[in-house]
Amino acid sequence: MSATATAGSKRSPGSWRAVWPPRPLGAAGLRWPGRRAALVVIVMAAVGLGSPGVSAVRAAAASDAVRAQAAEAAAIKAEANRLALQYRGNPHGLRKAGHAALVAGRNDATVAAFLQLKGAVRLSAALERNGAMLDSVPDPQLVPAVAGARYFASQIHHGLLHAGSGRLITVSLQAQELIAYDRGQVIVDTLVTTGRPALPTDVGPMHVLKKDAPWTMKSPWPKGSAEWYPDTPVQMVVWFTKNGEGLHDASWQPDSTLGPGSQNGPYASHGCIHVPLPAARILFNWAPLGTPVVVYPGDGSPVAEQVAQQSVDELGNPTSGLRGD
Repeated sequence: MSATATAGSKRSPGSWRAVWPPRPLGAAGLRWPGRRAALVVIVMAAVGLGSPGVSAVRAAAASDAVRAQAAEAAAIKAEANRLALQYRGNPHGLRKAGHAALVAGRNDATVAAFLQLKGAVRLSAALERNGAMLDSVPDPQLVPAVAGARYFASQIHHGLLHAGSGRLITVSLQAQELIAYDRGQVIVDTLVTTGRPALPTDVGPMHVLKKDAPWTMKSPWPKGSAEWYPDTPVQMVVWFTKNGEGLHDASWQPDSTLGPGSQNGPYASHGCIHVPLPAARILFNWAPLGTPVVVYPGDGSPVAEQVAQQSVDELGNPTSGLRGD
């Protein structure tokens, strides 16, 4: 797949979100507070009565929370109704759709965690709660779980599309795919080739540091070493680390060899990310300095497992050593 300029297209996630209504408390679940706790409650109540401004703010916040829960309830119900019609008599297909949403949501949640996006932890936890039911509930109870997984996955993705300045470059190592977003628009979606097993592309949140065009790649390893390579000219590079990693064209690699598994093949890089020349041109002209570049495993595993593979510090500086080409 070659790079595509899709400034006019927009990925529009569906309305998916799970709702977990509070459990009603029976008489056995109610307990009176002890004397000290009761005294604290009384004092706090008295303070609240004397602070109408504070009370009003709290009441408004509580009202907003109720409205948000109602909106979630409506969204989950609508999505569940749609899924029930679409997958009627096909529980296998329904379960498969749920797992696809879980994988996509986990991958997006990993990028969100790297970017420390507000609300990502809550959304990820809700996604996992729904995902845990996909293989444990009987078929009649599957629709709400799938609807919840799809909705929360969409909310996580929506957050990524509108984070910060709205410009973001993501690279999935599993899919060997680069996607560049600009305020919700997909600017580039292309297959790539990342670093070979001995010199893998660093994982974690980084950003565009500088750009050069043209540029000659020079091996940081001495001639005769296993990783040495001759001087290699490229038309343009978008650098995202200080240790030699960048997005650049690779005229020596056929576009047909880009994509999943190519990081283990004969054209695998020394840590850089090979992109088709059309994609390199778009990224070079579009991405200002500071644009976030997030490289993530993208294997659909839980967020904590993917984040644990981070190989850069809090400033985006790799701790893995030299890279190049």
